[in-house]
Amino acid sequence: MNMDFNNRLVKKSVWCLVVGVIFLGMTGCKDNHKIVEPKEGPAHLIVRPAGLNIGVVPQGSGIIEKEVAMINEGSEDLLITNVENLCSCTKTEYADKPISPGHGRTLRIFLDTNHLTPGGFSRTVIIHSNGGEVAIDLTGQKVN
Repeated sequence: MNMDFNNRLVKKSVWCLVVGVIFLGMTGCKDNHKIVEPKEGPAHLIVRPAGLNIGVVPQGSGIIEKEVAMINEGSEDLLITNVENLCSCTKTEYADKPISPGHGRTLRIFLDTNHLTPGGFSRTVIIHSNGGEVAIDLTGQKVN
């Protein structure tokens, strides 16, 4: 029975790894690949996904990492001027380089669940740029 559990755990881990690799390959944001056809006009920031539902977070989950794509829909370079973490429980990481028209780059968001109290939570990260401001909401439920 224990061997069956270990086999299922390994299969599930491999499946999650494969899905993750496929997802990162599809977004293409880490290397500033072309994602959308740029529209005529100034830089315009969009974020995909626009919000992140973390789901149920058990006590002791530690730091959870999520990624969003910052995409420039405009025809001029997009400059990220600041990423504002409205809670000390969130940190962000991104390449501080211009994003070409039609291209994207990844924003990594780290949520330290040890600072969350039990119950529903909502945390916000705001991206400031020459292409506008976009707020990303991280929501979920922490349980004991």
